[in-house]
Amino acid sequence: MALQGIGNRIKAIRQDRGFTQKQLAGLLGVTEQAVSKWERETSYPDISMLNGISEVMDCSLDYLFQYESGKKNLLDQDSIERRAEVNRHLLPDIISLEFGEGLVPVFLSEDRQGFPHINGLRCQAASQWGVILPVIRMLDQMALGSDQYRININGVCMYEGRQKDMDEDSLEGILEKLKDTIFKNIEFVLNNQTIYHMVENLRAQYPYVVQDIIPDVVSYSMLRQVVIYLLKEQGCAVNPLILIIESMERHAGIRDPKELAGKVAEEIGEGFRF
Repeated sequence: MALQGIGNRIKAIRQDRGFTQKQLAGLLGVTEQAVSKWERETSYPDISMLNGISEVMDCSLDYLFQYESGKKNLLDQDSIERRAEVNRHLLPDIISLEFGEGLVPVFLSEDRQGFPHINGLRCQAASQWGVILPVIRMLDQMALGSDQYRININGVCMYEGRQKDMDEDSLEGILEKLKDTIFKNIEFVLNNQTIYHMVENLRAQYPYVVQDIIPDVVSYSMLRQVVIYLLKEQGCAVNPLILIIESMERHAGIRDPKELAGKVAEEIGEGFRF
């Protein structure tokens, strides 16, 4: 085998594919130290590993052994990394918060503390609206201005603003705007999957209430529409999900979700309005 220089070629193709030594090691089922030794040529991969290296990094064995001088395969358009990249565009985060370079320290501090403000926002939504918000992805975006931030829902920008002050209060201001933006666009945040998780949480506590109603009598889609009308038009929190489901069962003959939400709002009463 033409082993001379194989370490440099493994390193070059690894970096070209965007893998760290740790990521490559995980995909191959070896230790990070083993990959490091290969690249420094203090040891060489076993012959049984060569096909795996070729597949994971999408390069030919001829390239690794330099039978094809200076040549490596073009990236496979359906490789693991490419597929993940496409999926990120195909399935964007439901809620994401992008920010410019100047705001990075504020969000790094939030990260180090275990996201107390982000978790607080999600707890507020659960308490005030009765809604379980999905994970909020925070991303630095160098294309934005230094003090600029952008709130995206399902990959679409719903709000763009600037924050001059770089302290904890500035983060709270951004998150207050995030909360407002989420509520204004709640119909794009609450999909059937989110409603399913809310129902499953309820089922864990009151299995006999949910049994034979969801989705047999009340579909997830109808429940989602009623929940959205209750929040946006009736100003009702949906914390009493158990009462909402029971009310919807009683009025199962009403097929218009807006009308049904009105009936439910009357039955659950003023105490749940915010």
